[in-house]
Amino acid sequence: MTTTSEQVRDSGSGTRRGGPDRPTLCFFYLPTSGPSRRVEAFLAQVLQRRQNHKAFSVQRVNCDEHPELVERFAIKHMPTLIVIENRKVSGRLEGSCGCRQIEKLLEPWLNHQADRGSVENGSGSPVHDVASVEGNSNESLGEARIHASRDGSSQTAYTRVGLRLPARLSFERWKALGRQIGSIATASGWWLGDWASYGEGSYGEKYKQAIAVTGFDYQTLRNYAWVAGRFDVSRRRDKLSFAHHAEVAALPEEEQDEWLDLAERSRWSRNELRARLRNEKRARIPSGVEQLRLNVEAARVERWRAAAEAESLDLTEWLVAAADDAAQCLVPSVAGDGARAGRRPTRTARAGKQGARAA
Repeated sequence: MTTTSEQVRDSGSGTRRGGPDRPTLCFFYLPTSGPSRRVEAFLAQVLQRRQNHKAFSVQRVNCDEHPELVERFAIKHMPTLIVIENRKVSGRLEGSCGCRQIEKLLEPWLNHQADRGSVENGSGSPVHDVASVEGNSNESLGEARIHASRDGSSQTAYTRVGLRLPARLSFERWKALGRQIGSIATASGWWLGDWASYGEGSYGEKYKQAIAVTGFDYQTLRNYAWVAGRFDVSRRRDKLSFAHHAEVAALPEEEQDEWLDLAERSRWSRNELRARLRNEKRARIPSGVEQLRLNVEAARVERWRAAAEAESLDLTEWLVAAADDAAQCLVPSVAGDGARAGRRPTRTARAGKQGARAA
């Protein structure tokens, strides 16, 4: 939820919308800041894992839109987390951080009740295993052994590449299995994204070593984590798939909600939503502007994204800036060229120019 100045002022004056015992958690961020996006994902993971979404009234403060709040709370670093309770700032965490630091900040208010073992989908309904994995926890589902669970006289077994059903299976049991499989398939994208975000924030370099257990490559998991980080659990639609959310993840929050509302009401498939988004995007492209599509190795994209985040730019902005800088070195622009007007060169371009002068 994006905050307004009045909501944060009310929190500071003791008028909390969540009730007298509910502190306000203010997240000060910049939309173009890579660290802001990562910390927001880690915050969502902490609140989800500890089941504390109702413990705080979470207010997101866009610092570009609310400079008066930046000044009032003396925000010096992006992002910054502030806890307001009883009309006072009770906690503060500045700059890039991970799950452990966020948990330490929020520890006085976190729910310490352990997870009872059930996993919930987006609607809050428990999702039970289709089949239980017995024996060694390090075993892979791709191995020859099949793990089974029994329901009465029925036996259902699965591996990574198939589901084996008993010869005699009632229609109701078959339908129940389909419901469970559908719930797991829908939730798995969110689970992977939240899992990857938590690992990246908590274990650093060890996270990269451990992701091999999932069978996914590093870039794929980063994509899952990025989508999960763009949607707080309270904004995820249980009637839409993870893929629906991925289609709109790059949009501003208000536009995300508008498109997801429309997709839910109209019962659009992921492909239908994608087609509608493309048509809308084409309609917005002004004359004289061309679209480019690149096929690039995942490792190079990851390096570009890291460079873009280092300059607080999104990937598209950084690529355009880097291309303009390279073109400027080879083909100087004519006077009045608006392609580079008002834009600072990228750090890479500045380093290149300094090296050229030294030579």
